[in-house]
Amino acid sequence: MKKISLLLATLCVVACNRHINHPPKMAHFSIPFETNDNKTLTYHEAIACYEKMAAAYPNMFHLSKVGSTDSGEPLHVAVLNTSGEFDPEKIRQSGKRILLINNGIHPGEPEGIDATILLLRDYLEKTALQKALEHLVLVIIPVYNVDGCLNRGPYSRANQDGPESYGFRGNARNYDLNRDFIKCDSRNARTFNQIFTTWLPDIFVDNHTSNGADYQYTMTLIATQHNKLEAPLGQFLQETMLPELYADMEGRKWEMIPYVDSPKETPDSGIVGFCDYGRYSTGYAALWNTIGFMPETHAQAI
Repeated sequence: MKKISLLLATLCVVACNRHINHPPKMAHFSIPFETNDNKTLTYHEAIACYEKMAAAYPNMFHLSKVGSTDSGEPLHVAVLNTSGEFDPEKIRQSGKRILLINNGIHPGEPEGIDATILLLRDYLEKTALQKALEHLVLVIIPVYNVDGCLNRGPYSRANQDGPESYGFRGNARNYDLNRDFIKCDSRNARTFNQIFTTWLPDIFVDNHTSNGADYQYTMTLIATQHNKLEAPLGQFLQETMLPELYADMEGRKWEMIPYVDSPKETPDSGIVGFCDYGRYSTGYAALWNTIGFMPETHAQAI
């Protein structure tokens, strides 16, 4: 589990660094951000990049289409497994742990879409890093809200400075998919449930950007409430995994804090933890005794 914590911290750092440090460019897997840090991938650019990676590394990386969305487009599921097995049942039988990453539930919050491609590129290109995947399989939904990602523009997030163009929060039927995990009013959510129950991940990460409270930290985190999990797992999350994640991020000079709400307009009224009901990703994960994380990078305010 320590390797999973390290991988999560790495993903958080990549998302934080997305608007600051340009990673080395690999020509065939390059993304717009690497030449202009105020640009983010379109839906078709993102999928094209996944298709190129799958074609270049067929023995490690697999891309498939699953179900449908309210836009009529399918969801894609990518699998990175260094042993070359892509069947979820056989993977579980092998004893490997499964980490599911969900990107673009709110496509105006695009860091996860870009950061996951950069993370995958590192693991595919740099063999020295692949040891961290010896007992771990990465499963990725490249873009969950395909509908909103296709509906691009520069003005739908009034408090956010950039990128030049980004997706819309609602899907094709204007549903907020981050309120639909258990209700399943959308085709997107019904297909997501199919994906989740097929893979039954040990860890679930749902990438977001905060355009609300003016946090003083680049990265905030919502974790599944530990007492919603079976006792040994909840205790592990609370006493081992979360302290490791926060300490690792601080050691990397990207200190992370819990995502909190205030009862009234300002923190003067106090702060409360985020209550993750089943309609939200981390609460939904708990229904399957899966540890869920919702990292929220902080949007640069205008």
